[in-house]
Amino acid sequence: MNYFAWALLLIVQNMAFTWVSRARNSGSLGYHALASICSNGVWFASQFVLIDVMIKIIRNGSWSEAIGIGAFYAACTVTGSVGMHYVSLRWLERGKRKVGA
Repeated sequence: MNYFAWALLLIVQNMAFTWVSRARNSGSLGYHALASICSNGVWFASQFVLIDVMIKIIRNGSWSEAIGIGAFYAACTVTGSVGMHYVSLRWLERGKRKVGA
């Protein structure tokens, strides 16, 4: 498995998830629709990698590996979520796209 590629996918996955969560609270349906398409598309793609990883862990019976992969997963998804929150606040949320507008 290419952990670098998976890390990027996980970061983008949570960036898209955070984006759609914030866009849902904006006043723009188009903004929410675009964010939703991105979020669901990336989630779908990431499931192929995650299922492959889980099957390998179950076959190997390596729970220490599972804990390490869980920590890797959490670190990448937190990075994506916090990063997108920052980007949204600084550059994306203006006018009707602003949360609470």
